[in-house]
Amino acid sequence: MKAGKRVFLWHHWCGLIVGVFLLIMSISGAILAFTDEIEGAYEAKWLEVENPSGHFSIDASFPAIKQLYPDWEFRLYGTPGEDEALVYDLRKGGEIKKVFAHPVTGQVLHIENNVHQQLHRQLLTLHYTLYAGTTGKAVVFVIGVLFLITLLTGLYIYRKAILKVLLFRVQLNRKTSRSFYSSLHRIVGVWSLLFNVLIVVTGLFISGNIALTALKGSAPKKATQTLKIASIDAIKTGIVNQYPHFTIHLIRVAAGSNTVQLSGTFSDDPFYYGKYYSRFYVDGESGALQKKEWLKEQTPFKKWQSISGPLHFGNYGGLPIKIIYSILGLMPGLLSITGFYVWRKRKQKR
Repeated sequence: MKAGKRVFLWHHWCGLIVGVFLLIMSISGAILAFTDEIEGAYEAKWLEVENPSGHFSIDASFPAIKQLYPDWEFRLYGTPGEDEALVYDLRKGGEIKKVFAHPVTGQVLHIENNVHQQLHRQLLTLHYTLYAGTTGKAVVFVIGVLFLITLLTGLYIYRKAILKVLLFRVQLNRKTSRSFYSSLHRIVGVWSLLFNVLIVVTGLFISGNIALTALKGSAPKKATQTLKIASIDAIKTGIVNQYPHFTIHLIRVAAGSNTVQLSGTFSDDPFYYGKYYSRFYVDGESGALQKKEWLKEQTPFKKWQSISGPLHFGNYGGLPIKIIYSILGLMPGLLSITGFYVWRKRKQKR
């Protein structure tokens, strides 16, 4: 069998195997590009408060909420805008709660339970596990490998057509349904090739880490205890004063710990670094800096691991980037449909 024919068979068999999964992941991924907007829609009715000054204090509400949920992990994303509540993201196992507190008085305004059951979070579970636990995580990784093979073999098959398509010299052929889908498959495949390579490589890093973590299993949890945290506001102010070019996007306190993690970006960081991959760890009781992890100081492999998430979901830009990601994210599903149709017609003709 000639090399070209073997590549052609590999391309279509891999395409057939991953087709259905790509359709699921394409649709779910296109929706997940708008996670922030979906989450904002869920939270809108609880966010509005009277606080025209825009000032806020985490210390006003954190101790009381920590006392209510001592064995939960606490997260605070971003900073509240004018007339917006502080939103605590609480996590324990697979459960997620959201606690809305007044930014000045600290009064708890609303507690939203079962946040993990919201649409976008369910889609995220589908996207990474297919609702099949550890097995699903491994399957998603294998599907990603097969998709990468499909892309590489597609690059070989359509290597002569790539420049023509990019120069708009290839038009849709409407003579027959087979020729239409064949030309559509070629055009879509070429235009989305680089994007799909980016998505599948970053997705493999993410799903590979998820699958390995699941296969290793989690270490037995130690009994948690409530540890003292003197002032998160003071810790935050201390880091900002010492590192004025650092913007904090996430404050995190793990369950049973008094270490305050502040994640964010430096003003000179490239856009694709994402928001959360440079970190400071501060002792909550003494306020002493325990350690710092700056993404720009990490190894190339560690950097790539960290930026895989933002590059995979388009979390490094505004709404226009997300719209582009959403549209291009549907391409693998479209390619699986058109590729299957062309292959089926060819088999019927034979």
